[in-house]
Formats: sequence, C-alpha cells, structure tokens
Amino acid sequence: MNSPKENTRLMQAVGDYLTKNHLTLPRDADFQYCIDGVLVFVDDKIVLIIGDRPDLADYPIEETEHTDKYLRQPIAAIV
Repeated sequence: MNSPKENTRLMQAVGDYLTKNHLTLPRDADFQYCIDGVLVFVDDKIVLIIGDRPDLADYPIEETEHTDKYLRQPIAAIV
C-alpha cells in the first residue's frame, strides 16, 4: 500500500473514532506513515496519531493539541 488511505481497516477505525468523538476530518487531510503508525495532518498540523503495529488487533488513536481546533465543530449554545 502506498497510502494509508488505501488501508480499509485503518480508515474504518478512523471513521468509527471520528463518529464516536463528534469529529470531522476534512477531505484534504494528509495521512503519512511514521515509524510505528500513521500521522494525520490538517494544515501541516498533526491532528491524530494512529498506532499501526502488526501485533495490535485494532488501531489506537490519540488526539493532539490541534485536534479540537481542526476537527471538532463548535457547538452553539441555545439560550
């Protein structure tokens, strides 16, 4: 696989995580392999870190200090 986006199990895990945590990933997000996982960039900022080791049954996903700013939609308060 040339791109992490071609890994259907990984993309399913990302989709499930985004839905569960009310996050929205832009279509132009950049997925790049790193030594032990995949980094997800938006505007050159790492917004998610995905563990991708062969011995793991699932893909643990961690948020970064940029996740809220780039992925979480603001919620309007009704008064």
